[in-house]
Amino acid sequence: MNKFLAEVGLALLTVAFSACATQQPANSGTATAENKRETPELPKVDTAKSVEEIRGVLAKHDKALNDKNLDTVMSTYSTDSNTVLMGTGVGERWVGPEAIKSAYSEILKDYETGTLSTNCDWRTGGVDAAGTTAWLAATCQCSDSMRGKRREYVLNVSGALEKHNGSWRFTMLHMSNVTSKSG
Repeated sequence: MNKFLAEVGLALLTVAFSACATQQPANSGTATAENKRETPELPKVDTAKSVEEIRGVLAKHDKALNDKNLDTVMSTYSTDSNTVLMGTGVGERWVGPEAIKSAYSEILKDYETGTLSTNCDWRTGGVDAAGTTAWLAATCQCSDSMRGKRREYVLNVSGALEKHNGSWRFTMLHMSNVTSKSG
């Protein structure tokens, strides 16, 4: 568990959301008056603003990991008791803020401050039409160091965020090590 979690590093984040696609319902222009009554109009969401805000959460998380600042890492997560952090193996799931904080406490022991780096060569994501829920996915080339020894690895990352009281927070984050090469 600790080795996997240590390899999480910055893999998650800053670039993982940079290619987000907007997830808004298409308007075919053929809706009838009856259909319009059934489907209320949602307010227009500034998707670009949401993406920038989420990038800010990702950057905050990355910097906090690199600086080994547990309180700041935790501030990027929802305080809801159903918030989840997941890894690759059996039992690698932490539910609720205290369990997630405990997992990150172990992560922070397994690399040297300032050595985490990532390059996410594939990424996607979206924001819902209401502007309150977002998702992201990425495959990232990562590295860090421990006792001066550089480590390189690949992570698949997926996550969900919700906006509460004007702030985006992770409600689910899943990071797994790639175990074989595939297209």
